[in-house]
Amino acid sequence: MLVGRARACALRLDERHVSGEHATLMFRKRRWAIRDLGSSNGTFVDGKRLVPGEALVLELGARIAFGREDDPWVLEDDGPPSAFAEQVGTGAVRTATSGILALPDEASPELVVFADSRGRWLLEETEGEAREVADGAMVEAGGASWRVRVPEREEGTAAVDTGPSLDTIRLGFAVSRDEEHVEITVVHRGREIHLEAREHNYVLLTLARARLEDAHLPLSEQGWLDRDLLLRMLALDANSLNVATYRARNQLSAAGVDGAAGVVQVRRGQRRIGLEPSRLEVGSL
Repeated sequence: MLVGRARACALRLDERHVSGEHATLMFRKRRWAIRDLGSSNGTFVDGKRLVPGEALVLELGARIAFGREDDPWVLEDDGPPSAFAEQVGTGAVRTATSGILALPDEASPELVVFADSRGRWLLEETEGEAREVADGAMVEAGGASWRVRVPEREEGTAAVDTGPSLDTIRLGFAVSRDEEHVEITVVHRGREIHLEAREHNYVLLTLARARLEDAHLPLSEQGWLDRDLLLRMLALDANSLNVATYRARNQLSAAGVDGAAGVVQVRRGQRRIGLEPSRLEVGSL
């Protein structure tokens, strides 16, 4: 992230004491660092002026100032960067929630941007399959143009299994007799995570049932439901289905499940749940 007064800066500070291209923030090897770019008035971390050109690793709570020590920013979140998009013309910004970006907004998610299990950033249209999206790509959503910004993928980083992922969890559905109440439990290595009951739970239940019914078919063909049929089954309109899908993915991601966006898979005109039948269970409350 380029910081400075120039229009090209991702963090633009329109202050006289800030240089055009003042400093850069970067995320490398799971840590944030900052580098001064030879600014006129300097970059300060915890009151110390940085040597131009040298990168300094930042600790949580670090106080960072650009050009003036008495006007600092505080590093409050040292987690990895995520996707965001800027609307062309207005400058309005939409940021990802739990790693999932919805455009033009969460109430009308025409496009969804998320990272898959391989670290690739994907753009999913409501009517088509997901495709890889590059940093700076221009897309259309909500009658406006958006520039999508996604973090670079770190190459060569060893994969560490630190928690649940879509490839390792099981989903348990408990349904009331009148089907008015659906509870979902995420099971990972014997540990259970109970998700709060939400309206979108029934969407996942419907997709799970379809995949279980198709267990005899090849994996690639299991569980696909035509979108129009699914809308009739659920008595929803297209936007309500998109919102439910977004919220289901977001809830699973917020629960710490890596690759949660894949819980609902999309191909042209069809939807299915992204877990194999052996990792799905439907029971009664």
